[in-house]
Amino acid sequence: MRFVDANVFIYVLVKSPKKDYEISKRILKRIENGEETATSLAVIQEVVDWLEYNNRKKEVRSFLTAVNSYLTMNKLNITWGDLLTALDDVDEHKIDFVDALTLQTMKKNKINEIYSNDKDFDRVKWIERIWE
Repeated sequence: MRFVDANVFIYVLVKSPKKDYEISKRILKRIENGEETATSLAVIQEVVDWLEYNNRKKEVRSFLTAVNSYLTMNKLNITWGDLLTALDDVDEHKIDFVDALTLQTMKKNKINEIYSNDKDFDRVKWIERIWE
């Protein structure tokens, strides 16, 4: 199972840059076709925040409806403990908090592959970042 990072959704929403948009579309198509993946409620919230920040509030409903339609995408909860534990990953891997929370969620759910264009994940030895 692979984890889906926020940038996959955002590239599709902005349809840019072209190469990343095309890769993101292929990833989501694989999920539509039954590939089992996971994302977290924190990632989904990050995309909703991005939409609202960029004056695209009207798209929140369609985004959440689309994510809900991915039946093979597990939507993972996070806990207060996950937030606190993620702080250790910030220091250990020199990454931002949102990425550290993703790492914590992946670790907790025994996921070691991530669909992401974020090269910061390359610094984490137990993660394989996939962008194709």
